[in-house]
Amino acid sequence: MDDFIKRWQFTRSETIEILQSLTDEQLQFKPEGDKWQSIFHQFGCISRTQLIYAKAAEDGVMDLSLFSSSKIPDKDSHQTNAAILAFLNESNDAWLTALSQNNGAVKWPGDKKPIEVHIMSLAEHERLHHGQLVSYFTTAGFELPPNFKRNWAL
Repeated sequence: MDDFIKRWQFTRSETIEILQSLTDEQLQFKPEGDKWQSIFHQFGCISRTQLIYAKAAEDGVMDLSLFSSSKIPDKDSHQTNAAILAFLNESNDAWLTALSQNNGAVKWPGDKKPIEVHIMSLAEHERLHHGQLVSYFTTAGFELPPNFKRNWAL
């Protein structure tokens, strides 16, 4: 499991690098169109989803109803760099604690998944947001951070 956690930490380091390359004003950017959200919303979804996955790792059961729960902070509740960073750190601390206490699996609807698959499912979600953020940066004309750019040959 250690290799999966190390890979997870790399994924999160890229999220932090992307966040720290943005100003509070840039976090408010929203492309034109009804389907788009502000950039800060992307980070809110990342943290909120991680809290749900952490709860699943802690309980051993993925509760999909939490995605519509008001018990977890709203995706738009953190809109500044400092607030988003605190939320990312809070969700990551809960995640790492839950992983350390997990018995090796999480029961998903219709299936039981090894904890490593659970970890990679969350990493895939975060990587999806990285791709969305590349679109935001391109649309807005923002410069992607250097390590992220190099890692993805952009």
